[in-house]
Amino acid sequence: MKTKSIGLLELGYRSGKDSITALNDVIDYALHAERLGYSRFWLAEHHYAHIKNLAFSNPDIVIAMIAGMTERIRVGSAGTSVPSYSPYAVVTNYKLINNIFSGRIDLGLSKGVPESENTKNLLNPDMLEKGIGNVFKENAYEIHQLLYSEAEKNEKEGILIPPYGGLIPDLWYLSSSLNNVDDATELHSNYCVSSFHNQGKFLDNLDDKKEGIDRYKDSFYKKNGFVPKFSLALAINLAETNEIKTDAEQESESFKILDLNFEKLFELIETLDEKLSVDEFILYDTEADSDKKIANAETISNYYNLQSLQHENAAR
Repeated sequence: MKTKSIGLLELGYRSGKDSITALNDVIDYALHAERLGYSRFWLAEHHYAHIKNLAFSNPDIVIAMIAGMTERIRVGSAGTSVPSYSPYAVVTNYKLINNIFSGRIDLGLSKGVPESENTKNLLNPDMLEKGIGNVFKENAYEIHQLLYSEAEKNEKEGILIPPYGGLIPDLWYLSSSLNNVDDATELHSNYCVSSFHNQGKFLDNLDDKKEGIDRYKDSFYKKNGFVPKFSLALAINLAETNEIKTDAEQESESFKILDLNFEKLFELIETLDEKLSVDEFILYDTEADSDKKIANAETISNYYNLQSLQHENAAR
């Protein structure tokens, strides 16, 4: 496989566990992910009202906890609900923890917002007045400015976000298509496509998508002076039988979960790797049993020899 990296995505659901026990399982999963050589561990923000034993909604505190308990693996949000929060508050948190943990923190920029109108109103009433898309653009631009125009913001507006002159967290633009690559370029943002949102349409007609990915990387390099990363997220069910997943499926009716055994998963990744310029695959394993989830991660790691790859990268 040409792709050198595989990361994991976590939503914080465990079957039959209370929230704190589920949180402990999430942290344990992250520690195993580092041991097994995975490149990054992302936690998705979500505000579900129907699943009452979720480990978290906004994962910022959990991200800092995991970063403090690991040494090498990248940790971050996939993503932060950009329309829901003050850009200043987001940058204050992520810039600080990125510098505390040696530049290992990713900040995913997501348009996703809570389904509940009441929750939206509690987080940011502007979403209802201005529209989610408009608030996302305004806030994402301000996040970029606070990070990349630090001196100007300080001198002209009296804004300072510690540590001044510190490391900027890696930004990731999260999308279900390639429609937003120009915006990502303006935001100095890497790009991650979720193949399980938008009914999995990204996996249709792959032949014309490599050109779009290559064009994004080329235009990004010309504007920003470095090559961005492109990742592809897959939601997978590796259970031996394709049982109906009650609670897990309720996470989102629009999720396209791929029912695969390991052989089929490896074949799919090989095919996608050949057809697309993917730097990294992000796997969301929908398994709700913690022990099985870790066992699945170990099988995938062993197949791709991720631990050896991790040691090679560390030696460079």
